Amino acid sequence: MAEALSDDDKSDSIDFVVPAYKEEATDDDSGEDDIINSAKKIRASGLSYEKVNVFSDGKCAEEEAVNYNNFKWTCCKINDTEQGTKKYYKCNFKRGSNCPAKIYLLFHANNFEVTLFQAIIQHDHTTESEQIGIRIELKNVIVKLFQNGYTTPKAILSELDKLKIIQPKASQIASFLATLRKKLYGPAQISLNYIKNWCIEKSIVPNDPDECFVANYYIKDDDDDPLFRLFVTTRNLIKNCLNSNHICADATYKLIWQGYPVLIVGTTDKQCAFHPFGIALCINEKTSDFEFMFKSVQLTVEKLYNISYCPIILVADASGAITNGFINVFNVVEKRIMCWFHVTKNIDTQLNAIKDKKMKAELRRDIEFMQLIKNETIFDAAIKLFQQKWKAKECPLINNFIDYFINEWYMSNKGWFEGFAIGYPSSNNALEATNGTIKSLYTFRERLPVGEFLSVLENDIIHQLSRERNTDDPITSQNVKAFANVPSINLSLWTSNYHWIKEEREVIIMKNNDEKKCILLNHLHFKTIMNILIKNS
Repeated sequence: MAEALSDDDKSDSIDFVVPAYKEEATDDDSGEDDIINSAKKIRASGLSYEKVNVFSDGKCAEEEAVNYNNFKWTCCKINDTEQGTKKYYKCNFKRGSNCPAKIYLLFHANNFEVTLFQAIIQHDHTTESEQIGIRIELKNVIVKLFQNGYTTPKAILSELDKLKIIQPKASQIASFLATLRKKLYGPAQISLNYIKNWCIEKSIVPNDPDECFVANYYIKDDDDDPLFRLFVTTRNLIKNCLNSNHICADATYKLIWQGYPVLIVGTTDKQCAFHPFGIALCINEKTSDFEFMFKSVQLTVEKLYNISYCPIILVADASGAITNGFINVFNVVEKRIMCWFHVTKNIDTQLNAIKDKKMKAELRRDIEFMQLIKNETIFDAAIKLFQQKWKAKECPLINNFIDYFINEWYMSNKGWFEGFAIGYPSSNNALEATNGTIKSLYTFRERLPVGEFLSVLENDIIHQLSRERNTDDPITSQNVKAFANVPSINLSLWTSNYHWIKEEREVIIMKNNDEKKCILLNHLHFKTIMNILIKNS
């Protein structure tokens, strides 16, 4: 049992150098000028301390102090006195506890020894101080709200008000959300080394067909030009490559707080449903980034199925980076389908220069008629008639638009009409719908830091996209998005076809340029389109 020290114990030993410390409210303390105001409150409590150990090393003393007697101790203040530096610790049994037990380390001023003193008082873990911060019950409510998509303090406060729950401060909720995000998704700010280690850890191909893995990554740790690229997928997603010879690709934003694009690649089935191969995360959307994504798909298919994957048709917007990246990997692109939605979006921007609303509407209507043409020869003829008709108006604004349209959407990018690639989609709408689903269901239309997005990408986005297409899982079999190799014909379409045949309309049978497909054109519909195009020409 350690012996209590008093002011009467004086000898040549260390007890004389470090006299017993009696915390009393007195004014005759020789080191009063060196004690800070907070120490006076401790002296006023009248605590007495006893010496329990002496250490020759300060580091060992601090390690012993924080776990002294198997309790947790937290440093609460440091005082400088004539005897040396005193480092005080309080019992930290649990947050909010009001245990009176204390210890302190005395770092002697005249030697390198460190002495541990303990207050002569028993631990008391039965009483608790007033609750600090958000109550546990309320934290559980906030966690549930966060999981349901209420990810900001304002949204959470609004829901708490509806639930008639006493609201904490908005700053407290913000602080708790920051801690919750870090716990769930890791640190918000990450380094290239963190991304590299994450990629290495996730690069092993798992047996679970729906478990995410990093198929390929590239990291350039350069202070002047840092760079990273990574491609994630699952066994179930990459299997879709075996069912199609065309690729749909796009880049989407507003997912990552740092502003990086997310690249998505996949294909569509005969029902025009999109089936992703995987998702790439890069810091740009240049040719090299899309080349990396396409190459990652090719290498993964070769690794898992030992076949060379070489699609021949690309569906995307007018981005040259996507086209060049595709050609650099697969060497050739037989058909470059332009997404009709992106075509109309660019055309409408240019049409705004024409102030005559009637003229603008007629131009737009003619272009929509041409988009429905099922044969390339007819499309080329329709373009010439379209150009002749509107050039005859001799309007400078219209002439400027026609020149833009011919150069951009005929000479450079003509793959936007229905007959350009029969049997393939004429737009990227299915992929764009997937982008919207990711933003609404998985990120709640909030831009996430890279570290948090990687966690959401692995555990939510990729995993769920794969689970939805797992035909072998009985749990999801009722709602599985199976790959359709043939189009389904519903009753409405059969009925329309029956009535069309009963009308005995005259049709023209024409062969497409590839001499492989026969196109059936309704003769009356064909004449109507051509008459509209040559009207007033």
